[in-house]
Amino acid sequence: MGSVSVLLVRPVVAAIGSAKLDAFWAATDLTPALLADDDARISAPQFCVAWAEALRASGDPQIALRIAAATPPGAFGVVEYVCRSAATVGEALRQWVRYLNLLDDAVKVALVTEGDRAYLRVVEESDAPAPASHELCWALVAAQMRELSTVPFRLHAVELTHRAPGDVAPYRAWFDAPVTFGAEHTQLVLPTSALDATLISADPRLLAILTRAADELAKQAPSDPTMTAAVKRVVREVLRNDDATIEHVATKLGLTARSLQRRLKDEGTAFQTVREDVRRELAQRYLADNLSIAEISFLLGFSEPSAFFRAFKRWTGKTPLESRVARSVV
Repeated sequence: MGSVSVLLVRPVVAAIGSAKLDAFWAATDLTPALLADDDARISAPQFCVAWAEALRASGDPQIALRIAAATPPGAFGVVEYVCRSAATVGEALRQWVRYLNLLDDAVKVALVTEGDRAYLRVVEESDAPAPASHELCWALVAAQMRELSTVPFRLHAVELTHRAPGDVAPYRAWFDAPVTFGAEHTQLVLPTSALDATLISADPRLLAILTRAADELAKQAPSDPTMTAAVKRVVREVLRNDDATIEHVATKLGLTARSLQRRLKDEGTAFQTVREDVRRELAQRYLADNLSIAEISFLLGFSEPSAFFRAFKRWTGKTPLESRVARSVV
């Protein structure tokens, strides 16, 4: 199904206005605490509902354009900065395609060139599509390219597969190009020559640093469902303080303990199972780093080393010392 970074949700929430946020939180099952976590992700269906609620609450069918105008530089983190540091428009778009999964792994996009035209195209749609999110994405790409290209940047066309949300004139004005709804593909169409335009923000040294950071983030991308991944992050933070109770973790996520258990049950797991998984993973890492048994016991929040010994034997069938010896033999 895929997941979406909260970085893509924050501009949507900002556009709703505080007076209508209580209904938004209730409808989406999101929380302010979750959106404040830069590393958090939500499910594709939650992202779809978030956009639907934003459209309903605002009553503005062109809300994507309003969000694009209000979104400040840097809102999308390392992915945006990688693109801004690229040498040319084409390289920036290729970097965006390369690292899009850090923001949204439910959708796949490609940069396709055919003759004198290039297409930034959605090649795999989310199972829970949010059409207005594509409007926002294309609006931001067009605005950034106009701002950063060293030569005038003009699109040939904007094409969207969903139906027009009312008057299309604001879209034509924003993109300064023909805009078609109900099209075969969701894509930006631009001249191939535009790909060679250099960017005023190009910085090859910074790009090298940022791509290494983005590659590292890609390696660390969680394979767990979204709430399970969020709970794991919080448990890792609070284990050493012996605060890894369901009540404390739920509070950190802006949820009640009952709501957290329900969300985890929906993902096929339970809080105790997630906490044990984190402890087991960290125990193996700490043993490999040659930390003492007492240190590991403390860092994992056990009351005493003997409790850690028993838990480790239950997890692996070996004592921590036996596991360490086996590692040294290998």
